[in-house]
Amino acid sequence: MQTKLTLLSALILIHLLSCSSYAADPAFQAIPPEVRQKYHFDFGRLFFATSDVEKEERKQYEHQLSQLEQFKGKTITSPDNLLAAMKDYDECLRQFMKHYIYFYLHAAVDAKDEVSSEQASLLDAEFSKKTAFLQTELTTMDDTTLRTFVKKEPTLEQYSFAIQSYSRFRPYTLSLPQEEILSDSSPLISNWPFDLYQKLLSNTRFADVKSNGESWNVRSRRADIAVSPDRNLRKEGFQKLYEGYASNREFYAFTLLKSVAAQNKLAVLRHFKNAPDQVYFNSYWNPEDVRQLLERIATLASVYKHYQQIRAGEISKRFGYPDVNLWDLTASAPGGSVPRFNIDQASSIIREALAPLGDEYGRQLSLLLNPANGRMDIVPGDNRQSGGFSEGFPGIPSVFFSSGFEGYYNDMRILTHESTHAIHRQLMNENSVQPVYAEGPHFLFESFAIFNEFLLPDYLHSKEKDPLLRSYFLEQFLDGKGTALFYAAQDAMLEQALYEELDKLQSADDLDFLTQKISDRFSIWPAQHKELRMRWITNSLFYEDPLYNINYVYGSLLALKYYQLLLKDPHNFVPRYIGLMKNGFDVPPSVLLKKFLGIDMNDPQILSDAVNLIAQKVSQLEHEYAVEPSASLPGN
Repeated sequence: MQTKLTLLSALILIHLLSCSSYAADPAFQAIPPEVRQKYHFDFGRLFFATSDVEKEERKQYEHQLSQLEQFKGKTITSPDNLLAAMKDYDECLRQFMKHYIYFYLHAAVDAKDEVSSEQASLLDAEFSKKTAFLQTELTTMDDTTLRTFVKKEPTLEQYSFAIQSYSRFRPYTLSLPQEEILSDSSPLISNWPFDLYQKLLSNTRFADVKSNGESWNVRSRRADIAVSPDRNLRKEGFQKLYEGYASNREFYAFTLLKSVAAQNKLAVLRHFKNAPDQVYFNSYWNPEDVRQLLERIATLASVYKHYQQIRAGEISKRFGYPDVNLWDLTASAPGGSVPRFNIDQASSIIREALAPLGDEYGRQLSLLLNPANGRMDIVPGDNRQSGGFSEGFPGIPSVFFSSGFEGYYNDMRILTHESTHAIHRQLMNENSVQPVYAEGPHFLFESFAIFNEFLLPDYLHSKEKDPLLRSYFLEQFLDGKGTALFYAAQDAMLEQALYEELDKLQSADDLDFLTQKISDRFSIWPAQHKELRMRWITNSLFYEDPLYNINYVYGSLLALKYYQLLLKDPHNFVPRYIGLMKNGFDVPPSVLLKKFLGIDMNDPQILSDAVNLIAQKVSQLEHEYAVEPSASLPGN
């Protein structure tokens, strides 16, 4: 869920860009017409030659699923049965993911393809229902019995952690009939909030503003409005965008609060206190530790506020504004532009920026970025799913999708982030990771992707000679994910409060008040702009993937640690880091981090070191601002 332009993107002046290799060209094309066809998924090559082939292979999958169901009630009666059931489950999982991803990608490429969307949802519900017995039976298996089975059938050792993982959920697993009912109901319970949110967005009337005689919609053209040199246009665009949200705010509030209530109810059914406790448990976190971490980050947010203040001060200096508003932070000077990169430039830069990760990573990255392989779908068009994501699984080449690559830095950042997820999956694939170990806590996935988001602006900053562009790329380090520890914690704390204080929340006004109270702890801007009280509307993850934001907090914390380790000893760090990416999730995440990188997730020094690193980058930016030849810039 990405936007085309980050909130704090910096201004770049046209006379400097004209000297840069990233200069804006009036004839700029992010993806030239002659190669656009290559930047679409090759479904026939990656998945099934035709839809008829998919149907035939789905019959084989359904047969495999039926074969697995034969172990219902007999899974743990003998070592042979247990081994056979786990092998069948692995194969079912592999086949399921191939069909599911196939339909999911079709629905992303064409959001009006309701058939594919429904097929993906039905496949997911069916797989969950028909494999529910396996989780129910495995939760009853104790460690002593498992050790006895492994002694009799040593091949079972490869599944030991998967089996033991189910035992963690013993107190939270329902009876098989109840689990099957929940699996059947899952699409109805989980899918509607985001579906309704998207319909609300499409039916919310966002106004137009005038720019040089053209009408620009304040939502669909918000990136262009944000970088306009016309200050009044930026202000009007910002205010009318939130006026649009406000026009339907009670419906957005209804959607969010009902979703929160449903997630809490499901968690209580499974004997958790609430939905946050369930999500935290799933990621091997102690709920109280999470709450304490968020509180500690909030108490250290002065670093983030200081960064916002020096950014505002620099804008004031460059433009001569006596007061700086949020809409000023993204401004271009008159006649100015922001750097843009065509897809060839972006691909080359990403490969060079990530070269420190070694040849094995670089080889997989080159294969993904090569359009001849049909693994990227990035050409803008109508009816495409918003944002960017990657998919992949053992036996399935990983892929990258975005709503449309338009050549802005943020497009390149998204490609860097999501390609990391794709390469991570491909490394596991090449390392023959078993399907049961191909998925794990999402904060680890995010930590790898966020780490690479540091390497991209770091590389551009190190290669750039122009002082303003150097500052720009350092700002991107901080704006992109360098300060994510704080703004992700802000979102995670707000989302946690939604679930824990639900009984106090009845209306949009209540959500506004809660958002303001929490946001003031992290940022200087909510007090100045009352519109930001409606941030609970604009964070689509609240509706699409409840309680996902906490993964960015832990992911950022780890990514900052990886960055420190790379700077300190790259020769030692890189092979161990790639080893971690290749390994899969065959032990708890804390064990993986300790084994490969010597990181102790419970060490309070990790947060202190992370905040110190951010503070150093902020100081570096402050120094670069001080030595910029700003007096000579036009418009000052």
